[in-house]
Amino acid sequence: MIINLTETTTDEIVSTLLSEGVSSGSRVLTLVIDTDRDGLEEALVAAHGASLDHPCRVVAVVSPTNGSDDADDDRRHNGHRPDGSLGHLDAEIRLGHDAGAGETLVLFPEGEAARHADTLVVPFLLPDVPVVTWWPYAPPVRPATSPLGALATTRITNTPSQPDPSSALAALAPEYTRGDIDLAWTRITLWRAMVASTLDSLLCAGAVRGVVVAGEPHNASVSLMIRWLRLRLGVDVERVDAPEVPGIATITVRTDSGDLVITRKDHERVMITRPGVERPQVVTMARREPVATMSEELRRLSPDLVYEEVLATFAEDSAQAAVAEERIH
Repeated sequence: MIINLTETTTDEIVSTLLSEGVSSGSRVLTLVIDTDRDGLEEALVAAHGASLDHPCRVVAVVSPTNGSDDADDDRRHNGHRPDGSLGHLDAEIRLGHDAGAGETLVLFPEGEAARHADTLVVPFLLPDVPVVTWWPYAPPVRPATSPLGALATTRITNTPSQPDPSSALAALAPEYTRGDIDLAWTRITLWRAMVASTLDSLLCAGAVRGVVVAGEPHNASVSLMIRWLRLRLGVDVERVDAPEVPGIATITVRTDSGDLVITRKDHERVMITRPGVERPQVVTMARREPVATMSEELRRLSPDLVYEEVLATFAEDSAQAAVAEERIH
C-alpha cells in the first residue's frame, strides 16, 4: 500500500503512520537513503531486500529535480540542498508488500523545504536503535559531517556506481571517519575469504613470491583487493587490466612450485588451479548483488578496522602524489 501526501508536513506524516497502526517495536534500525528520483526505486529494492534480514524503517530523501548542475555540485560539497523561492514537501508512505519488512517513508522536498534535509528526517528516526545513512549514488565529500551523515553511526557509500569508482574512493579516503564504509569493500568479502583459505598453507611455508590481480579498469573493488593483499602478504602485487570482465577476473599467486590461479569462471563460480594438480577445483562463489552487500553492512553496524587500514593506503597515495606535484611546480 502506498499513501500519497501532497504539500504535507512532518506532523501529518507522523499522524498518518499512527492512524495506520504502524509500530516501531520490532525495528532494529533506521535506514536513511539520500538519492534522486532516477535512482529511487533501485535503491529501495536493495533496502527492502536487506530489511527482510534486518527489519527497519526506511526514510528516503529524494533530491529536487529542478536544480541546476551547479546546485547539484554544491549539495555534494556541503551536504545541503539548493535554495528555492518557494518550498513544500510531498511524501509517500509505503506499507506492506511495498515496504519490505518495515515501513518506508519517501520524502520529496522542494525549494525552501529542501535546504536542510536533516530537519525533515529527525522526526522519523526511531528511538534507541542505530541510524544508518546510505548514498546509493554520488556521496558527499565528507559523509560524516554532511547533514544526513551526521545523524548516523554508520555511513555507507557506493563508489561502484560512479563513472570512475577508484578515483571516487580515493577522493573519500582523506575524509574517512570511523563508521564510514563503501560497498566496493563489501563486494570482495567472499574474495578475501577465498584467498585467505586458499593461501593459508602457502603462507605458513613462506612460499608466496608475488601476486598479479587482473580485473576491470578503474574498479574500486580491484583497487581495494590489491591494497589488502599488499598489506597482508607483504609482497609485490601487480595490477593487470581485464576490460572484458566486471570486477576481479583472476588472482595469480606466484609460488616456489608454480602459479596458483583463482579465476572467475561465471556469475556463480570460481575455479582454483594449483601447481602440480592436474584437475582444477570449481567452487561456488556468486557475485554479490546490492541486497547481499547492504544486508552485510546492516548486520555489522560497527567500524571495520581492516577497511580503515586498507583505505588509509589510498590517502597515503594521494598525499604522496600531492607532494610530488608540488615539487614539479
